[in-house]
Amino acid sequence: MELSEALFNLVHAVRNNMKQEIKLLNIDLSPMHLKSLKVISHIDECTGQKLADFMGRDKAQINRLIKELLSQELIIKTDNEKDKRSHLLTLSVKGIEIITLFKTAEKQLFDKMVNNVSAEEVADFIQLSQTLKANLNE
Repeated sequence: MELSEALFNLVHAVRNNMKQEIKLLNIDLSPMHLKSLKVISHIDECTGQKLADFMGRDKAQINRLIKELLSQELIIKTDNEKDKRSHLLTLSVKGIEIITLFKTAEKQLFDKMVNNVSAEEVADFIQLSQTLKANLNE
């Protein structure tokens, strides 16, 4: 099997399984919305610009996404005291509940994926994937 085929098959399997897990949670959000909530929960003093940079999307796309997340009451936007030109994004109580469910489903999926795989093999895979990504970013 070629590397390209192995990576494609893995990504495809993970994506399909994650979509199934999301359906089982009965959360009416796209994977992009869920990923955004997860990123917002991880970035300290998250702003629209930080979110756009992390997700590799343009500011206009992220602004539309933020507007949707605000209208669904999944995030809270507050003034940034350090930079008056931007706003801080945090998860609302509803957003925290959803991301907690998502993280649980994600953990179950990855636990299933690494069944019969040693901790050393997982660590090797993580190292290899980081190296491959770094090579692409050179």
